[in-house]
Amino acid sequence: MLKLIFILSLWCAKFSKAELYKPDQPLKCSQASHCPREWPCCSPYGECGSGPVCVGGCNPKFSFSPRSCIPMPLLTYPFEVVQHGKEPIYEAEEDDDEETFSSFDGEHMEKNNNQFGMATSERYAMDNDINFDEPHSNNKMTDMKLNAARFIHHSNFLVTPSNTVAETMVDKFDFTYSGHANVDDTTKDILLTMPKRTTGTLIASTKEFLYGKIGLNMKTARSQGVVTAIVIISQVGDEIDYEFLGGDLFNVQTNYYYQGELDYTKMVHLPLTGNTFDNYHRYEIDWDEEKISWIIDGEIRRTLFKKDTWDGQRYRYPQTPSRLEVAVWPGGADTNHPGTIQWAGGLIDWENSPDILEKGQFYAQINEIKITPHQNKYFDTIMSVLETCVGNPDQVVIKDFQKLTVGYDEKKGPQFNEDSLSWYCDIIPKVDNWRDSGETILEV
Repeated sequence: MLKLIFILSLWCAKFSKAELYKPDQPLKCSQASHCPREWPCCSPYGECGSGPVCVGGCNPKFSFSPRSCIPMPLLTYPFEVVQHGKEPIYEAEEDDDEETFSSFDGEHMEKNNNQFGMATSERYAMDNDINFDEPHSNNKMTDMKLNAARFIHHSNFLVTPSNTVAETMVDKFDFTYSGHANVDDTTKDILLTMPKRTTGTLIASTKEFLYGKIGLNMKTARSQGVVTAIVIISQVGDEIDYEFLGGDLFNVQTNYYYQGELDYTKMVHLPLTGNTFDNYHRYEIDWDEEKISWIIDGEIRRTLFKKDTWDGQRYRYPQTPSRLEVAVWPGGADTNHPGTIQWAGGLIDWENSPDILEKGQFYAQINEIKITPHQNKYFDTIMSVLETCVGNPDQVVIKDFQKLTVGYDEKKGPQFNEDSLSWYCDIIPKVDNWRDSGETILEV
């Protein structure tokens, strides 16, 4: 189905890409220490870099400038992403791409209550060694299988001097991967694997969304110290998650965070029927402007209301464009902080764990991912942006929504919340090379 297996394999060179878009010695970024101009972009792991680091997950708060991070492609109504074993789909439901959007009123849009997903963990971001930006080491056949499933290596996505290639990437790829992803030849499941003494695997949606429903059918990884995570996370640290400990296959931890504030008191354990390694379960998160619901196998197991997050000054509620990330990572690696190892259930046995002995790796399996954005209060603003780009309100068609990108403008709001968002339809999101940043595509 995928026609695009082009120059990507040429970029899988004989050298380490990490040496090209990151400094030789890790350079940390934080509120107190922003990235320098030479390495302008702050990664989700709190390290400065350029090129691919300025694309997915780039933190504008701690980068050299918020404009160092490129505006990200936006997944918005009426489109959704469906990735499953047989035929990945990126479509506008049943609507014709050329249909004018004037035929969709607010009442119609309110009926869009479907699913979608993403993941990352606040804990692996705390540990210097838990960093998925390893050199790309997949063989060409594995890359081709992943490309055909609409996955692209994160160090290639939107790194090109060509506007045409960048537009094709946005259209053809739904997820990036790093680490050791693969596709099962029999089931066509997406495999997130962690060979011996590696940092595991991360997949992430290529498009961000502001409110929606995610759903995954999956089996988690097992064994002490091995962690599987499903996370909706924004560039500025808003997060909603499921986390599964490989040594406790009958429970899952649920949590949420506001703007990267690591408050673990809001975590809730949920018991499960049937262990998470042997059985597929359906994990969903339904996130809208007023509440978040964690749904397992069709049953709402936890609900958080935005009104209950008010602290007297602000709502500490996830409310910024986010992507879906799913990961398998070594919480019990001996290089981690002792608190992380304890939380993960103890040190990983890299020699004698059943899956290491039988398969040579730990692994999780994903049978389906679905991402469906909800309507939000910015619809009128987005329509105005599209009408300006098109030049005539009556000429806006559904496929124009695929041109949308979103970024942060510190002049609009210094808190990097939803009030500081900027919406674009005339920017092709990309960096020209591994040393470029978003500053080259945004007006200074």
